[in-house]
Amino acid sequence: MLSIKKIIIVSFTLFVAGCANIPISTMLEFRSFDEAKFVQLAPNHLLTKIHLDKPAEIKPDKTWLTLGVSSAQEERSFKYNLEVISEKTLPAESGWLSDIPSRTEYILGLSPKAIKEFTQLQEFMKSASPTGFDLHVSTGFKESESELNAVTMSIFLKLYANEDYFTLFDRAALDIEQ
Repeated sequence: MLSIKKIIIVSFTLFVAGCANIPISTMLEFRSFDEAKFVQLAPNHLLTKIHLDKPAEIKPDKTWLTLGVSSAQEERSFKYNLEVISEKTLPAESGWLSDIPSRTEYILGLSPKAIKEFTQLQEFMKSASPTGFDLHVSTGFKESESELNAVTMSIFLKLYANEDYFTLFDRAALDIEQ
């Protein structure tokens, strides 16, 4: 019986560690998010917020929101350019478990062309009876004076004007491909 307790504890620990960068609230938010809610989104209210530890900086022209849509007939991928709406430096913070260094906050929204294309995707989803969709935010990084092998970043998404951002992932350390 003792070995089963150990297995349960180890399994729970691995589960929690695996989900550490994706909050449970985000998982719950998307659990009930379906194509009906998706087609009701106002594309001009769809915002992405990126926190990126200094000295790294994003390349705005290499920052995209990508949506994949699956239906019984086909799978399609839609890539939308994000434009920087605001950029500011957030000061370093002392945390309970660890300190958070100075970082840059970027607020990004869909470009006018992307808003038009996003609306077309919503029309496609009304008629295609989608069986699933996924969402990705990707960015490139500006050249740095010091070579960066990894960055720590958080990405937040805002779907509705009257709601706050929710976390896609928080303080994730990512390796940079050279």
